[in-house]
Formats: sequence, C-alpha cells, structure tokens
Amino acid sequence: MSDDRDNRRRRADLLRLRMQPRRHTLSYRLWLNRTFRKLLAGGVILFVIWLLLLTTTLPTDGRHVLLFFLLIIYLWVSEVFPLPVTALMAGTGLVLLGLRSRDDAFAPYASDAVFMILGSLIIAQGISASGAESLIIRKLLAPFTVSTYRLLGGLIIVSTLMAAVIPDHSVAAIMLPIVLTVIDKTDIRDHPREMVAFTLAVAFGCSIAGLATPSGGARNVIAIGFLQQYGMRIDYLDWVVLAAPITLALMPLLFVTLIFANQLRNRSLDYHLPPAEPLRDRQLLALGILGGTFLLFLTSGRTGLTLGTVAMLGAIAMHVSGVLEWDDSRRRLRWGVMFIYGAALTLGAAMVDHGVAEWLALGIFGLVEGGGELLLFSVIILLGVALTNIMSDGAAAAVLVPITLAVGVAAELELAKVAILTAISTAFAFMTAFGTPPNLIVHASGIPSSADFVRNGVPMVLMAVLVLLAAQRYYWPIALEWTGL
Repeated sequence: MSDDRDNRRRRADLLRLRMQPRRHTLSYRLWLNRTFRKLLAGGVILFVIWLLLLTTTLPTDGRHVLLFFLLIIYLWVSEVFPLPVTALMAGTGLVLLGLRSRDDAFAPYASDAVFMILGSLIIAQGISASGAESLIIRKLLAPFTVSTYRLLGGLIIVSTLMAAVIPDHSVAAIMLPIVLTVIDKTDIRDHPREMVAFTLAVAFGCSIAGLATPSGGARNVIAIGFLQQYGMRIDYLDWVVLAAPITLALMPLLFVTLIFANQLRNRSLDYHLPPAEPLRDRQLLALGILGGTFLLFLTSGRTGLTLGTVAMLGAIAMHVSGVLEWDDSRRRLRWGVMFIYGAALTLGAAMVDHGVAEWLALGIFGLVEGGGELLLFSVIILLGVALTNIMSDGAAAAVLVPITLAVGVAAELELAKVAILTAISTAFAFMTAFGTPPNLIVHASGIPSSADFVRNGVPMVLMAVLVLLAAQRYYWPIALEWTGL
C-alpha cells in the first residue's frame, strides 16, 4: 500500500511538472496574441495615415516624424508595453531613424522640467512618509463635518489647497479614506447621490487645484518645457498669477454643480472627526522643507534658480534631514514617470525641428482663419478638453502644446498665453473616470460610476471652458503686462 501511494504521488508530481510549463506557455501565448493584435491594429492605422500623407506637402522627414509620433502615442494609449518602455522607445527611435542626433534626442530626458517633476515627487514622498499630510487634512476638514453643504465645501477647499502644492494623486489617496470614514459613520451611506457628490468633490477639487501652480501637474511642466525651447522662461510666480484666479473662480462653481447635479439638500450630520494627534518633530521638519521649497518656487524669478533646481534642493533636504530614507525613496519612486515626460519633450522638439508642428498648425489656423482670436482659443480649449478625457492629461498636453505653440506663431499670438491656455484646458478631465489619477482613485471606491462622471462632468466642463475664455480675454492682458511675459 505504501509503495502504491508513493507511486501515485510521484505520478501526480510528474503530471504537475509537465503541466506547469504548459500553463506558462499558454499565458505567454495569450499575452503575445493580445500584443500582436494591438500592434497589428496600430500598423493598419499608421499605414492608412502614411498613404494619406503621401498626398500632402509635408517633406519626407516630416512624414516620418509624424508617423513615429503617432506610433508612440498609440502605444501609450493602448498600453501595449509599459509606459516607461514606450517612452524610452521615443528617444531611441528618433536616433535610429536619423531624425535627431543622440544628444538632441536624449537631452530632454534630463531637462529642467523633468528634474522639477522628480524633485516634486520626492518632496511629496517625504510629506507622506512623515504622516504630516494626513494630520493636516484632518485638522483642516474637522470644522466642516456638521452639515452636508459645509462638508461638500470643506472637501473642495481642502482638496484644492493641498493639491496646489502636493501632487493631486497623493492628496486624493489620503482624502478618500477620510471621506469614506465620514460616510460610514453617518447616514450619508443611505443617500447615494450624496456619496457621489462628496467623492467627486475630492477628484474634481484636485483637478482644478493642479492647474494653479507649475508643480500641480505634468501638463504644466510640459508647457513650461516647450516654452523654454522657444526661448521663453515662465517663473513659478508668473504661472500662479495667471492660473490661480481661475482655480478660485472654479471652486464655487464646482460647489454649485455638485449640488444641482446630485440634487443635494442641506441637512445636519452631527459627526466629528477624531482629533488629530499633535505634529511630531519629523512632521514639522517635513512641512518646513515643503514651505521653504514653495517659497523658493515663488521667488525663483528673483533668485535666478530654475524650478528644477529648487525642486531638487527640496528633495535633497528631505534626505539630508532624515525625513526620508534613500532606500524608501528608491523603492517607492515611480522612476518611469521621468522618461514619459522626457519622451513628450523630445517628440515635440522633433515635430518643431522638422516642420510638422508648423504644418499641422497652419492646417488648424486655415480652418479658423478670419474667425478671430476668440474662435482660435475656443478651438484650442475644446481640443484640450476632448483629448484629456480620452487619455491622461500629461499625454494630452504633450500632443497639443507643440502644435498650439506653432499655431500661436502663425497667428502672431502671445506664446505664453497659448501654452498656459492649452495646459489648463487639459486639466478639465471631468467627464471620464480614467482622465486623471484622482478620478481613477475615487472611481475605484465603487461609489461614482461612469454615468456619474458624465452627469457631473459635462456641466463642470462647460463652466470651466467659459471661465478660461473669460480669463484670457479680460484678466490675462493685465496679468501678462504685470508679469512682463
């Protein structure tokens, strides 16, 4: 009997060993098939575009750049490969195709804009690792948990304040558990529309805050990076002067939109958040570094320090002070993000150098020529809104900014206004759950559905577009004169 059991056990083990590689082979084949199907679809699309480009006046090198640009965008959107891998393909492909030199192709991967993103991410890690962010949010939100209207307003205010200086996805990740706690401890859980309004207040609040400062999102850094290629420099304070009033105008509009879209009524909640613990030395130190970095950002125009230099000073201070350990930073930091921004900049520069951006810009300008500045800016904003709701805001800015800047040159517009207008319009990803990281985070809670994003997002987009058009028409001429841009 013992020998029979041993024989059966050996046969079972042998069968498992034989089946294991087959499972791996099957999963590999499935992955390969999905990848092949996506690549095949992309190849067909690009082939059709290539045939259409043969009938245009675009030079051969320009056609190659445009096709390669569309290939990278397709790989990003379809996620055939990891996004950082596709980003590295951009610089490498430009060199292999002879479209840019080695130095020109890879220099944007180490540009000042990229180091600003890197430094900002490290600073955000330090704030999060110290626990200061959660305590500050609890302290700020505590006075607002007495009624539905006050809670809604408090969520918008706190999300906006925090996301203006800390990456929006980090703020949303901290805010959402607090909101869910309030929902669970009150009868809000019996009112689905209220739950939707409160969670969307976090996501949309982070989005409108991110447009207020250069460090608020990738789209802003990309716009600044492209302006530098045109020989223009925008200081941190200049951007705040131009964009922050738009955020302030959108806050009450967001409050009203969420009330009417979700049919909220003001009622008492009678709930108080647990008191936050006193700030410890490590948390005070982290907040001090954040405050010092923000002050240097605001005064960068006078000190002569670039935004990337200031961000890296803050990142270094987080490690030197002991707030953040290098091993933690190395493991948690999303290094691939830098490659994505670098790829966007190098592709945009290639499109400018080979006349692709100018060719596309003249086509767009020709369609709206004679319609005036308002029509042209409206088209730019609507393009930004459309793209940012079907792809990430950073990718939308990477696609549009080099084209809209070329439009600005053709139409003899102020390039700073064009770049900032484009970047801000790509912040209006209110209609889809995948438009921004905060949208994805709150959608993952299972509370707001895709239909909820559409119902709340459409009126918010319409009001945001009107506010942006009004700002560029009435406020920006004064602000641009004051900043000297």
